[in-house]
Amino acid sequence: MNIKFTLEYDGTNYHGWQIQKALPTIQGELKKAFELVLPNEKINIIGSGRTDQGVHANGQVASLHISSDVDLPKLFKSINGIINDDIYIKNFEIMDENFNARFSAQHRLYKYYITKEYSPFKKNIAWFLKSNIDVKLLEACASALIGEHDFSMLSKNNIEVQNKNCIIYESVWEDSKNELIYTIKANRFLHHMVRFIVGASIEAAKSKIQLDDFIDLVNNKSNIHPFCAPAKGLFLHEVSYG
Repeated sequence: MNIKFTLEYDGTNYHGWQIQKALPTIQGELKKAFELVLPNEKINIIGSGRTDQGVHANGQVASLHISSDVDLPKLFKSINGIINDDIYIKNFEIMDENFNARFSAQHRLYKYYITKEYSPFKKNIAWFLKSNIDVKLLEACASALIGEHDFSMLSKNNIEVQNKNCIIYESVWEDSKNELIYTIKANRFLHHMVRFIVGASIEAAKSKIQLDDFIDLVNNKSNIHPFCAPAKGLFLHEVSYG
């Protein structure tokens, strides 16, 4: 039985999604819980994407094959009772055997939250910025990202990833009361890519770099080292499948 499930989590206390030895991770906590409830199963949880340390999700998707016929509502009620209360599985469904949470995904959508007014309730889920920010410049940066680009200069260097091209379908900033919210949708994302995009966009909007400098970064033609925005403002919001 191939099960797809959607979860949300506060990534503050975790070293990202992917299992790491001796460090708490989302995938690691889930694996321990499933192994406790299903001790005779080989548990291999596949996530749609590997969120980094401190990054959150309200739409992460995972998949898991199990050989036994189990009561799924009871299973997931048990799992939610075991895992920490900063992780929660929202829903689940049985998929065909070929479904893979990572490789079957067609689009991923992230949101990044910036607060212009400090609040202790938002300190772990938004980047606090009190600087004057030119929203029109932010919008210009967002528009420049639409289409297919080589994001070598707007991602963390990883020699294992040969293809650095990503297709951006949606890129927009929303100025909402005391918040700036950035939404970006693409076929794939590279390591730290959204955080570099947000950091460089803010630098442009604060006139620390020129709009042309940002466009050069998008076109992989710059010698500027972009700023990487903090992880805490980033959410994996939605993963879509065909």
